[in-house]
Amino acid sequence: MKRILYSLLALILSVPMMAEDIDITLEQLPQKAQSIISKAFPDAKIKKTNIERRASLIQYEVKLAGGIKLQFRKDGSLTECECTKDPVPDVLIPSKIRAFIKKEYPESKIMRIEHDSKLYEIDLDDGIELSFNSSYRLIDIDRVEQK
Repeated sequence: MKRILYSLLALILSVPMMAEDIDITLEQLPQKAQSIISKAFPDAKIKKTNIERRASLIQYEVKLAGGIKLQFRKDGSLTECECTKDPVPDVLIPSKIRAFIKKEYPESKIMRIEHDSKLYEIDLDDGIELSFNSSYRLIDIDRVEQK
């Protein structure tokens, strides 16, 4: 029993050590990610591109000039776009979400979008956070204090 516990403990402690971040070039990103960047940010300067490996998770992170941060899955699909100066480009926002925000929050700008298989999270420039399900239906509204 002790042997099993020690083996399990060693495994748990070694997982963080398997994490690594490696700088890569834009050309080393999956083609899908390269295409998204060229469509959404055709004139942006790439500041940093890296691959993050954490146990079984592989993702890519790209930082562009102008305070733009992008994250992609292993297959190159976008998981997050965060902008600090200009809003997230419309091409990255599902049309139903874009239409909802234009109707309900016409003066607001989308500064961050995050997406996983079940949820879209949208941050507006006025501190409102909206959550949509995978069918683009609004499921939550939060207001966060501005920094």
